Amino acid sequence: MKGSPAEARNYALKLLSYRSRSRKEMLERLIGKGFNDEQTNNAILFLEEAGLIKDETLAGELFSYALERKNLGRRGIEFFLSKRGIGKELISQTLSVHTKEMEMDAAQRIIDKKLRTLRRYPADVIKRRLSGMLQRRGVRVEVINKTIQSLDL
Repeated sequence: MKGSPAEARNYALKLLSYRSRSRKEMLERLIGKGFNDEQTNNAILFLEEAGLIKDETLAGELFSYALERKNLGRRGIEFFLSKRGIGKELISQTLSVHTKEMEMDAAQRIIDKKLRTLRRYPADVIKRRLSGMLQRRGVRVEVINKTIQSLDL
């Protein structure tokens, strides 16, 4: 077991200096480092009161990142948020603004980028590979089918 509540706070602040974290991630890291429940809870309460940990804000930032930079589909974003310690209710709330058009745009960005390297293959191979890649990124089947059908191969 580690020492004082101040050490727990300092360690938590150090973790936040690297990247934003959810309440759950912070809890796991502090306990994993050997701090007891009281020290961990005090550190998390301190961070929440200071506005340094706010799962709602983090969920919004991660949603934007997953959509625009990682080009994930709805299920992919859901998994990404869950992996970062965001709760199911907050994930549902965050994804309430996600539309099929957003997912279509993300799928199209993936396809546009990947088509450059797939042009030499037959059309059926291209479609199969693109479909698999989109599935792995959590794009819904209906969006995959619609996007691939719109291709001019």
